[in-house]
Amino acid sequence: MSDIFTLKFEYKGHPHIVEVTTAHQQFKTVYKVVIQEHEITFEPDEEGYVRAVSSKPMHDHLHSLDVGLLHHVAELIIQHIR
Repeated sequence: MSDIFTLKFEYKGHPHIVEVTTAHQQFKTVYKVVIQEHEITFEPDEEGYVRAVSSKPMHDHLHSLDVGLLHHVAELIIQHIR
């Protein structure tokens, strides 16, 4: 089963609307998003936060992704699920 929720936020002066798909796997729940044409999966880590995992190596993409943006989205996901 999967659920979808939307994150609306501003980052570095630019508005973002990110659709998050929640995927329940056998031992964990992951959160899948597309950010600037990058497919990113946020999965739980040992400290209770989420880490970002790209579906493809980052150097395969034409545009680099702001790591700070990933951290911000991770924080918003944590806030949403708590």
